[in-house]
Amino acid sequence: MPLSAAGLLWAAVLGLVALWPQHPTGARQLSWRDANGQPLASAPSSCGGVTRFPLLVDQDRVWLPCPAAPDLPTGTFALLLPRRGEARLLEPLPERLALEQVEGLLPGPGGRVGLVYRASTRTLEAGGAREALVAAVMDAGGWRELPERLPGGAGSRLLGLGWAGYRLEVALAPARGEDTRAKAADAVLVRVGDRDLPRIVTREEMCLDRTDCVVRAAWNTSFRGWRFLVEDGGALREVQESGAGEAAGQSLQLLAGLDLRVAGRMRPPNLPATHQLEPDGSILPAQPPPSGLRPLPSPLVVGDSRLETLSRFVPEPGEGLVHEWRGQRWNTVSGADGLLRVAEGTRAPAAVARLESPCTHLASGFLVPSRRGLTLLGPEGCHVGLTASGQRAEPLNLLEHLEYSRHPHALPALLFVVLGLPALLLPAGLSSRPRARDHRLFVRAVLASCYLLGALPLLSWLWPLLS
Repeated sequence: MPLSAAGLLWAAVLGLVALWPQHPTGARQLSWRDANGQPLASAPSSCGGVTRFPLLVDQDRVWLPCPAAPDLPTGTFALLLPRRGEARLLEPLPERLALEQVEGLLPGPGGRVGLVYRASTRTLEAGGAREALVAAVMDAGGWRELPERLPGGAGSRLLGLGWAGYRLEVALAPARGEDTRAKAADAVLVRVGDRDLPRIVTREEMCLDRTDCVVRAAWNTSFRGWRFLVEDGGALREVQESGAGEAAGQSLQLLAGLDLRVAGRMRPPNLPATHQLEPDGSILPAQPPPSGLRPLPSPLVVGDSRLETLSRFVPEPGEGLVHEWRGQRWNTVSGADGLLRVAEGTRAPAAVARLESPCTHLASGFLVPSRRGLTLLGPEGCHVGLTASGQRAEPLNLLEHLEYSRHPHALPALLFVVLGLPALLLPAGLSSRPRARDHRLFVRAVLASCYLLGALPLLSWLWPLLS
């Protein structure tokens, strides 16, 4: 066989090996960009403080809060798109409204997401800073409604969020009437982006003739107007904005364990819900966490008619994290000995990826639905696609593996090992010089020797990265 043909065969065989999916390999990594589309070396350090900030999953879009930090002074939100391999930051928040803690999050029409967060407003007065509630609307294109400070004092309470068409409305209970016409017991309704004075629903409207009444939550669904959950005489009651439609009283003891997702209210992850508020005002028992499992912060997913939780738990005996996917399937994810293992249901765990830098903490990530099954996603952008049965869906090939290995010269070195021999021999095989056959063989032998002298050291350096 001519040496040029042998070189082409060599390239074909090694190219097939390089492009063939390997298993297990490291996780894939999202490429980060700022709001202007400029590439970032890595995710900001504050993105995904999972002990305090939940995720929102809307189809294949994942929203991740990035609180204020030294490398992101005012904080912002990040949009993670595992299907496209991208992660993008929204415009930084205003300097005086730095993100501290998310308190409300509610998806709306057209991919919009309404949010309310608590900020420390920086002032030049003595004392340095004070708290404020801030509302905004975002979507995949950026900020639909820029963050704006809500009325009320520093101790104002968020009652709930609702949508009026494409406009976000926020209900809050002001602590002081310093910048509203409301008293502390009244509810202030603000339409984000509307410069008119906020609308006030008075205590008399919500509580009728009762004198001891405190509003605890508010929600607005299906264009029916606002509804309020009020505390009165040791009981919880539901009334409409007009004061009509009062429901039967519920015990006030339910309030501590009440899930208020219908109002867009975030719940501390270490406090499992015992009951949940429904859109019609009824309060139903929530499914208790399985015995022997301690709940962790969990992402919210946009369901057909309401927000749902993709639950995560830590098993008291044993290792790893247990994920529940919409109550249909259990998956246990663990990381040990440098390998990420996934077990579906009661099956034995199988290795699906290597835990390599910067994805060494991927085992503590979030398991979210995707079009092909599931995606295990970490806040730094590391992700592994899984089938519905918990197997690796898209392992890396050797070229991708070297690309993510963070060795800048690894990929060119592999390309030289794979393509160097045919690149040297093919021109020599096509050329008619030198004319003597023995001389041509001699030239090809010299070129092949040069290739071996260059490829063998590179191969010895690449082998630990490939193995």
